[in-house]
Amino acid sequence: MPKFTVAIVGAGLGGLLFALTLQKFASDVEFHIYESAAQLSEIGAGVNFQPRTWFIIRELGLDQELLQIAGNGERPSMAMVYRKADQKEGYTFHITTDDEAENWTFHRGELQKVFLNNLRASERIHLGKRFVSYTQPDDPTGQIEVHFQDGSTAVCDVLVGADGIKSAVRGAMYTQLADRAKGRGEEDKAVLLKSCIPASFSGVVVYRTLIKLDSSERSNGALHASNLLMLCGKHKHAVTFPIVQGRFLNIASVVTNPALSGTIYEGPWMSRASKDEVTESYKGWEPSVLDMLEKVDESGWSKWAIHAVKQLPTFVDGKVALLGDAAHAMTPHQGAGAGQVFEDAYVLGRLLGQPGVSRGNIPVLLNIYDEIRRPVAQGVAARSLKSGQLHSFIAPELDAISPNLSTNENGPTQEQLRVVADMIERLKDWRKGTTVEKDCQAAIRKLQKELGQTSLALKTETAFTSHL
Repeated sequence: MPKFTVAIVGAGLGGLLFALTLQKFASDVEFHIYESAAQLSEIGAGVNFQPRTWFIIRELGLDQELLQIAGNGERPSMAMVYRKADQKEGYTFHITTDDEAENWTFHRGELQKVFLNNLRASERIHLGKRFVSYTQPDDPTGQIEVHFQDGSTAVCDVLVGADGIKSAVRGAMYTQLADRAKGRGEEDKAVLLKSCIPASFSGVVVYRTLIKLDSSERSNGALHASNLLMLCGKHKHAVTFPIVQGRFLNIASVVTNPALSGTIYEGPWMSRASKDEVTESYKGWEPSVLDMLEKVDESGWSKWAIHAVKQLPTFVDGKVALLGDAAHAMTPHQGAGAGQVFEDAYVLGRLLGQPGVSRGNIPVLLNIYDEIRRPVAQGVAARSLKSGQLHSFIAPELDAISPNLSTNENGPTQEQLRVVADMIERLKDWRKGTTVEKDCQAAIRKLQKELGQTSLALKTETAFTSHL
């Protein structure tokens, strides 16, 4: 007999890793995953894991299996090379050495296969279930009723929205929060809460593709075949890294227009783009970049209008929690978006597996999850946005330099780029000396303290009532 039931909305990487965490650390908790798609498929291309993320992978016992499909094989580190590439003769202006740059790179589809293969209860994944709304119970020990588009319902004790940037769970949660604020006469707060539902355009468009590396590129130590390469230019940059044991190169071409940040993006958030559309954007760049772009086949690129979730005032309400992109979808410039999704999943899963957790104290647990995870994730999102601007030479010190000047080698100077590199490195300082386990243990200590106080309060109330 399970202690309680968790409903997970969304079977993406975050939802699956959360389920795997419950499977290992909360074996007395039943879970079900509800996915709107009729079949599972993972869109997107490459993703990289840093040490905080890799710790989670090791804890779940997935590391050896994933090393077999890592872009850098079993090599635990990959140098990050920064080049000024928007001119005929580009040059390297900064290198993060191997010792400082532990990264493991993967294809999202390959990750999903591994996660699914390790999920023992595949019958708990329910496809074709598009979430619509939920009803919270009045009774603290009561269950949530979840409503789906096909008219069916499910009940659970914890509802977790892992349904991505366009999260329907976030929409339902913040509609309820806004309605309650309006009912209290707090009109301004209700408007603010409603504004948290839609994600906003970041002013960034990313073109993504994969190219197959031939054996000569892999064996002769080509720069892009063995490193994480950041090709920088004014208002645009490109990131490349090997995946699938070095057989493919993941390319993300990033075009930034800060003036469009916060505006409404006209058109689909994801579409196809021709090879010519991207190549045209890189006229005047160093030949090695143009040669690489020429290797993209005629199927072209996928084009992503990057949106981000506003800084939410809470990830939880009652017995409902948001996880991953549903809570903090961010720009991709620190390569930490997937890692933050996994950290949410791991911390929440570990908390739900703690002794003493019951239907009645789930809101206490979720508030601790929010207290621990929200500042970290939102801090990384802010740093990611700033990192992207620096990768595209967008900074007050570089405002006078136009794309045309930069392409014609009239700036930024090497001294300015050294300053940029220093700023980029400082934005990554949050990774140093921190671990997910420390965050997790802090959350567990807070939970144990809260549960102890709750238990003491209940005993005191019972004794007082008996005395009366």
